[in-house]
Amino acid sequence: MRPLFPLLSALALFACSPDIKETGEPSGDTGDTGETSQEPPSDYLAGSYRVTSMVILPDDEGFDLDGDGEVNNKLPGVLSLLDLAVEEDMSREGLNNQIASAIFEGDLVQLIDASYVELELTYDLLLGDEDEQGVLHLDEEQSLDDSGTPHSRYQGVFLDQESISLGPDDVQIPVTFYPDEPAIMIPVADSIAEGSLADTGTSGMFGGAIPVDQLMDQVVEPLIPEEGYGDQTKEELLESVEQLLSSDSVADIELADGSRAISAALSFESEPAVW
Repeated sequence: MRPLFPLLSALALFACSPDIKETGEPSGDTGDTGETSQEPPSDYLAGSYRVTSMVILPDDEGFDLDGDGEVNNKLPGVLSLLDLAVEEDMSREGLNNQIASAIFEGDLVQLIDASYVELELTYDLLLGDEDEQGVLHLDEEQSLDDSGTPHSRYQGVFLDQESISLGPDDVQIPVTFYPDEPAIMIPVADSIAEGSLADTGTSGMFGGAIPVDQLMDQVVEPLIPEEGYGDQTKEELLESVEQLLSSDSVADIELADGSRAISAALSFESEPAVW
């Protein structure tokens, strides 16, 4: 059954009926203009940011994606399995170290662009690069689809002046750790986020379900060398990894089409930036 992520707490802020204004004129008019007004919970307008920290969370932190009252975050366990099939360090700790190093060195330039118009928040995760002069540039080819829309676009709301709630949205998050190499597109279905957004920066937590079939095609397959690893061929490794990832104990989320997905969660911090 497709997990539901209601934004009722946010919508409740906008559901209250405003006071009816009266003209005060002594005429046959009732004084009811028929107009209502909605005060936005935040005066935020727009901003752009560069991610300074991104951390894959441990399995006891994240969102309740299936409504059973428990946190869903199987990604750390999945990474431990992948770590056995590839040469690179794919453990949660190893990947977090790699992410931190790539951000510090400027090899991973993750950007965020946000705007708030007519009570709707648009929040885009983008990929960029930094030239020798330290100037940031948006990587349009890997951040945007053919229509110019970001692969990773969230729609959401402000809950108050700075608190935000995003999604659920299906996104493809572009990530690369090495300059001049194509980005890996991380697929996340029914992705949601919560956090804060202000002119001074934005931070929070993302969560969602990574479809097993897309994870295999877009992430695992490119990571396994063509000659295989250890005493197994690439085909044997792919088959064994897919069997492990597809099991109900690992792929804990069932999507609308009946396919299996793996729950995940990460935290992030950012600072204002211009590109």
